[in-house]
Amino acid sequence: MVKVKFFALLRSKHNVKELSVKPGTIEEVMNQILEAYPHIPRHELEQAVMFVNGKKTMHLSRQGEKVNEGDTVVLTHFVGGG
Repeated sequence: MVKVKFFALLRSKHNVKELSVKPGTIEEVMNQILEAYPHIPRHELEQAVMFVNGKKTMHLSRQGEKVNEGDTVVLTHFVGGG
């Protein structure tokens, strides 16, 4: 399984913390997240900053990139304040 962790706006706005999904492409992982949490708009997931095993995954390369068994995906948004 792949562990998906949610932080920042996704966590606080949609009350989601963690989910386990099957390995596959990032597009397939996103679809599994949306199946589990249909109340999250797709565009919010697509706009999130994604890390796979601590490495930032660029937005344009997301769709076909593989996520493997045992990987950890983190979805977050950069927020600031002051």
